[in-house]
Amino acid sequence: MSNDFRLDSEELALVLKKKPQTQLAFASMLKFFQSENRYPDNTQSVPAEMISVLAHQLRISETSIKNFQWNGRSSERFRNEIRESLGFRKAAVADGASLMLWLMKNHLENIPTLTQCRELAKQYLQQQKIELFAQKECDRYIKRANAQFEKEFFTKICTDLSEQTLQQFNKLISDTNDAENSDEENLKNNLIRMYHLKKDIGEARLKNVKTAILKIEYLKTLKLPHENLKKFDRKLLMKYYRRIMSEYSSHIREHEQLRQSAMMGIFCFIRSQFFIDNSADLLLQLIHRVKTNSESAIKKKILSEVTCVNGKFDILCKLSSIASEKPKGVIEKEIYPTVSQETLSDLSIELKSRGKWYQTELRNKMRSLYAHGHRTLLLTLLRAFEFCSNQPEEKPLLDAISFIIKNQNDLSAYENAIEKIPMEHIIQNDWQQIIKESQSGQHSVSIKKSEIKRIDHMTYEIMILDLLHDKLQCKSIWINGAHRYRNPDVDMPTDFDANEDYYFKLLDLPKNEKDFTTSLKNHLKDTLENLNTTIPTNEKVKIVQHKNGARFKVTPSAPQIEPKNILALHQEIQERWPNINLIDILKEVELRIGLTKHCRSNARFQKILYDVLRKRLLLCFYGIGSNIGLKRAGIANEFSSESELRYAKRRHINVENIRATIVDVINETIAIRDPSIWGEATTGVACDSKHISCWDQNLMTQYHTRYRKRGVMVYWHVDQKSLCIYSQLKTCLSSEVGSMLNGIIKHCTKMNLKKSYVDTHGQSTIGFGFSHCLHVDLLPRFKAINKQKLYVGDIKDKKKLSNLESVIAGSINWDKIEKSYKEVVKHIAAIKTGTVDADVLIKRFGQNNEDHPVYQALFEIGKAEKTIFLCRNFSDEKLRIEIHESQNVVERVNGIMHFIFFGKLGEITSNDKEEQELSIVCLHLLQACMVYINTLMIQKVLSEPKWRDRLTQEDKRALTPLLHSHINPYGLVSLDMNARLLIELLEKTSAEQRVEDEVEYFE
Repeated sequence: MSNDFRLDSEELALVLKKKPQTQLAFASMLKFFQSENRYPDNTQSVPAEMISVLAHQLRISETSIKNFQWNGRSSERFRNEIRESLGFRKAAVADGASLMLWLMKNHLENIPTLTQCRELAKQYLQQQKIELFAQKECDRYIKRANAQFEKEFFTKICTDLSEQTLQQFNKLISDTNDAENSDEENLKNNLIRMYHLKKDIGEARLKNVKTAILKIEYLKTLKLPHENLKKFDRKLLMKYYRRIMSEYSSHIREHEQLRQSAMMGIFCFIRSQFFIDNSADLLLQLIHRVKTNSESAIKKKILSEVTCVNGKFDILCKLSSIASEKPKGVIEKEIYPTVSQETLSDLSIELKSRGKWYQTELRNKMRSLYAHGHRTLLLTLLRAFEFCSNQPEEKPLLDAISFIIKNQNDLSAYENAIEKIPMEHIIQNDWQQIIKESQSGQHSVSIKKSEIKRIDHMTYEIMILDLLHDKLQCKSIWINGAHRYRNPDVDMPTDFDANEDYYFKLLDLPKNEKDFTTSLKNHLKDTLENLNTTIPTNEKVKIVQHKNGARFKVTPSAPQIEPKNILALHQEIQERWPNINLIDILKEVELRIGLTKHCRSNARFQKILYDVLRKRLLLCFYGIGSNIGLKRAGIANEFSSESELRYAKRRHINVENIRATIVDVINETIAIRDPSIWGEATTGVACDSKHISCWDQNLMTQYHTRYRKRGVMVYWHVDQKSLCIYSQLKTCLSSEVGSMLNGIIKHCTKMNLKKSYVDTHGQSTIGFGFSHCLHVDLLPRFKAINKQKLYVGDIKDKKKLSNLESVIAGSINWDKIEKSYKEVVKHIAAIKTGTVDADVLIKRFGQNNEDHPVYQALFEIGKAEKTIFLCRNFSDEKLRIEIHESQNVVERVNGIMHFIFFGKLGEITSNDKEEQELSIVCLHLLQACMVYINTLMIQKVLSEPKWRDRLTQEDKRALTPLLHSHINPYGLVSLDMNARLLIELLEKTSAEQRVEDEVEYFE
């Protein structure tokens, strides 16, 4: 940075022409203008380091600048000289108009904040060699640009809205009653109101399904301009969607007609996508439930047969015993007295007729559950969707779906003209997959095709739905009008072919596929050779023979040395800052960083005084993040009632705002860390999920087999110093690999993230492939690492690796990677740029889509990268310890979350997904604030002479800012903004911070 402040030869010559007493002031003005595109207002505006560097270069005293008149005639003359020397000019009115057009065309669609717009304006004017406007004037142009952009945006939407659509919008918001008690009555009369559209789909019940379909059908009647709305950035659409979601109908009616119509169009468009996506989730869950419940029932039946005294297994046991004891005996004399001929005959007929016993029993159970419990639900959902496919081979399945919907109540279609029933290329002539009836009424898998009398419609429907489940997940079949289940081609960057160079540079990947495979091949070869050389002398890792083949044997590392001074440090902190209220920690971070500056109102104007609003927002953060609720958070504060807190929450708090606030806290925590205490900046995060109980009348809550209860999962990304970098809500059954990739891409902090420590569930071969292309080192802690196999670059190399030959499973198919390399990069670019979520893409490339060329290429890349990791892991004990340490950190974070999220027994008491996610991000915010304040406290104690050199390396290794024995989260929540925690204070006072934040709000 100091080199940026130094004068070059031309600048130095210009400065030396000035009088000695003004040289430093002129030089400071020159370098400050080059950096900020404006002139300093006073000496305090100039960075102290800049003054020091320039004074040293000019060989004059730093004090010579103190008496300079920054508003005098000399200052004005210096400004003119600087403009002339740098080729700049003063900004004119026409420049303001061009700035507005530039912002509208290039940036306002991304919804930048006022601060970001100021920075963009500064960059633009610098490029145009124009001096920056005064801040008030610049802000005025930014506001005008926003207003003009918004007006043009609304106009583009409203031009495609018919008069009938506008009338329906008016009917939607005409009802003054937004309460739930009108819900049932209106729905019975098919009267949809805003409250109904804002309410999410409930659990899988016929009533909820019919309600969801009623909403979808109603939104279809609006005839929205879907194609036009899809052209706009989704982030921009979500801004106005959230605004309508937070307003009552009476508030919506107060908007001017253009704004009201456009925002209602956006709201209905987004809501339609949500309903279709959630209904598709419900369809997949129900199909999956039929199969899993059937499997559980059959397993219980098998167990009952085993334990039954006269069951089939007992009969077989008796037969085998008699046959082995009396091999020459007569069946009539030896067997029939024990097992009658009639019993044996019945058992023989049953087994013969069923062929594969387990599959037949499972199919029959699925048919029973489907017929008596799920058929009405599933077929009702099926009728609501418009299924499409980009692949011609999926047309028979689409025809079969249409056939089922058309003949749902007409069973004669399964008896007459059987050849018209879509079955070819679906079941591939495997007539054992369906039950057939011959003219004699016989059920058998051996019936010839010509003898079939009818098709059992129940089994046929189950088979088609099972196929649909697999195809919908991998998007071989997609749903028109959906967002997550939309056309997979739309997930890809539309300009990839035209801007290949940009995307390859963005991902830092070679454009030539040979260069990519050669680099990976060489790395794979080197790590395999290294392991082959070192494993004979490796005392911790051996290859042993097992009945199922050769396996690795990894000896656990020795326990690490116990830290000696950590307990004493904790006691010191507890004595110095005893019984701190958790709300005071939140308040202290607000006074130091400014948490509430990102919580801008989603309304056009804000009339609440900033000091009052800030207190209410802090109480909302605490009430939601601790799960005690807004009522209990505000009960001890006279400036905030429950209704006022709910208003502040509705208008100012959403998931995106809280995430932006968390990013600020994380960045500040990383900035204040003392490297001598915490070590160099970490580049890795440990990832793991945590189960949290939740109300179950929604689609997010699922039963977890390991925890044996229903709930949702929270997936954390935690750095090695216990700071939670990213958090997200997921279902119990969704992929942890997708969640891991989401956090890596979306964390938005200044952390240079290069490593990801995960457990077994957070990795997969495809996950290794994605991580390699994103330049992230995936470091899993395998549960069954002894069973892992290695792959070589060329099968001919297998014999060269004599020490590893027994654990090598095969070779990498480089041709598959090279043939689909460009498509792989396109999919990686889609994740990187956010056109598709990582979990959606991971779900698409599952085992049901193994024939997809991109899946095959990523799988081969993943096999190579996984082998490289295994070789490193087996060769380096320090790496294994590092992985275990990181995973222990995230387990510790999971434990501390119970301390913070203590309200209502740690259960999320909402069925709304947005509310559930808001609870998690507010919990994340409280954890980040706690780590920030604890970091300051620890550093304050360790900076004192008696503690400065006391900690050993073992102590520093075990040092964590997650201590909480000195914190009290319970009791009445009393917020006093004038009381401070006695740590070191920042140079910037709270009053200055408040003024800056106030400008951010009111402008």
